[in-house]
Amino acid sequence: MVSESRLALARDLAGEFRAREGRNLVAVGVYGSAAQGTDREFSDVDMLVVVRQKRRYIHAQMRKGTLVTILQLTPEEAREEVLGGRSDLEEALGGWRSMRAIYDPGRLLARLRRHAYRPSAEQFREAARLAILETYEDYGKVRNAIASGDREEMREMAIWFTSAAHMAVFDLAQEVLPTGRRAYIDLKRHGTVGRDIRSLRYGRHNRADTRELADRIWDGLLSRARRQGVPLSEFGGA
Repeated sequence: MVSESRLALARDLAGEFRAREGRNLVAVGVYGSAAQGTDREFSDVDMLVVVRQKRRYIHAQMRKGTLVTILQLTPEEAREEVLGGRSDLEEALGGWRSMRAIYDPGRLLARLRRHAYRPSAEQFREAARLAILETYEDYGKVRNAIASGDREEMREMAIWFTSAAHMAVFDLAQEVLPTGRRAYIDLKRHGTVGRDIRSLRYGRHNRADTRELADRIWDGLLSRARRQGVPLSEFGGA
């Protein structure tokens, strides 16, 4: 299997980290497609390396023609990814749910993986609040680009805006995707707002239609957030 060769690369790297770092190394895991067995010919290997003190040499690298991407976290940062509120919560939890431990003597990865399957509603509300704040920033960029009449900038800012908006949709739905490869495909299941995000991201629209879509997406996100009790006093919410 393709995934087995990628896991072998990860195990080799984990062995090198153990030999070099000793007690500084807390845990090593693989997440994403290689961990799930859904990797393809050109997939990379996503590794998590948890250390007490971060090292500059621990970074992405090529191994036997395969890209190995490495997320380096301290134990505190790893816990915050799973237990805190962040705008990309559904994406972070998706990675943790797929986590496959290679070296985990203290069971940190095992414990956090279990927590990733039972996030709190409050976590998702905070994640949605942060995602909506980020979306508002990019909503303003779209509106500025529309006002300027620069069609290329308008298209670029529409991509920025929909990137933030799609995270808000999933956080509001308290939905964790098994893979980010289908995020914009899965938006079709999320009503008018989801369909509008897809249309704005992938369609070719004039200034009037772009403004209408952007306004409708923004208003739809605010409406959903308020119904779910997301604190948005900045926009006249609760």
